[in-house]
Formats: sequence, structure tokens, C-alpha cells
Amino acid sequence: MNDVHPPPLTADVAMFLDFDGTLVDIAPSPNAVKVAPGLDELMARVAWHLNGAVAVITGRPIETIDKHLNGAVRAVAGIHGAERRTALGHIIQAEFPAGLLDPAREDLSAFCRAHPGTRAEDKGVSIALHFRNAPELGPACRRIVDECAAASHGQLERLDGNMVVELKPATVRKATAMSDYMNEPPFAGRRPVFVGDDLTDESAFVAVSQTNGYGVIVGARSPTAATSRLPSVAALHAWLTTLNEQNDGRRAS
Repeated sequence: MNDVHPPPLTADVAMFLDFDGTLVDIAPSPNAVKVAPGLDELMARVAWHLNGAVAVITGRPIETIDKHLNGAVRAVAGIHGAERRTALGHIIQAEFPAGLLDPAREDLSAFCRAHPGTRAEDKGVSIALHFRNAPELGPACRRIVDECAAASHGQLERLDGNMVVELKPATVRKATAMSDYMNEPPFAGRRPVFVGDDLTDESAFVAVSQTNGYGVIVGARSPTAATSRLPSVAALHAWLTTLNEQNDGRRAS
């Protein structure tokens, strides 16, 4: 039953978090996101209590997360793992054939010109087609992205999100980025916990359920492979705060 509240956080976990809809509330557009005051300090304290075993795994680029969190989280996997910064600060870029997305760029740009309310966000190694301002165009957006994926002969795939559909390399998944972190210090040997809100997080929920870890979904979306749920972004912040309070209390005693 995935409406169960997650268990108390302990200092032996490896914490993986999505960004939009998880650490911050969903905004009308990616540029309109509002970060809660003190979130960077909260994340820095969580990272300290977990000996640095905290990573943000997101569809956004690494540099965007650094901007919003003021660099509080060292390990960040951007664009669903196409770019990944280790806890030691090394940047690892996934390799793709040059020009893989070029035909899709032209097709999706033409689609947006013909369908007001849609917007193509080019991330370099993936393209997100947003339709939050025209939700009735969701099916059409999925169709055009499916057509682009089919034209790539399996090298690209569609990834559905919250009012967005993304065209990305088929080898890139959040679960893979999480697995890569779990093979590196300071994550190795810890209990993995993945927190997310979207369909893009389901591969990671499945992956942690196959280990000794667990997934936590934020919000009301169902069904999900996550085994527990937090009702809101604010509830996640409160849950993370309990880890700080527990550990601060132990040090004070």
C-alpha cells in the first residue's frame, strides 16, 4: 500500500531526490520555479548528516540545480543522468552519436510553431516538449515525440512527465544514474532511498524496491512503484528536517 508514510530517516541511508515536484513545487514554466527559503541550508545539513551521500537526480541540467540550491548538493545527475557529477566533483557525460537529435529539433520546432501553447526546451542531449499552457495538446505532443523516436531506430525514446513529454537517448535513465552512484563513495554500502513525484522517477522506484531500499512518492499520483508517500513538497522538507533534528539531538546529548 503506497499511501504509507515513509519510515523515520536514519543516518545509514543514501538519499536520492528529484527536483521539480519533489524539492520544489511544480511551476507554470521551468523558469518560474520558486525555491523555499532555507532549502539550500536544509540540503547542506542533510548532506552533512549523511556524510555526503545525497544526490539530486533530475531532468534539469546540473548548472540549473547548482543555481537553485546554491551548490548545497555536490552529487547531481542532470538530464535524467546524461550528465553526472560525482561526490568528488568529477563530471561524467554520456556519449551519443553526433547529430542524433538534429532531425527531431527541426520537427519539434515546426510542431511548436503550429501549436501555440507548446514549447520545446532543448537540453542539448534531450528535448522536452512542454504543454502545460495547452493541456489539450498532450496527445498530439506524445504522437510527435513518438514519431521522432521511431525515426531514430531505437536510439531515442519518449519519456512522459508532468505536462511534458521528453525525447531522450534510450540508454539514459534515473535508475542507471542512481546505480552508478551506489557503486561509488560515499553512497556505496548504504541503504538507497529515492524520492520523486513523476513518471520519470518510476524506474528508480523499481530499482530501489529490488534492493534493501525504498521509494517515496511526493503528491497524489497513482499507481506507483514507490512503497510510501508524502503528501506535498512541504511534507518532504519536514521529513528531511527530522533527520537533522535527530542527529543534532544526539550530538547535543
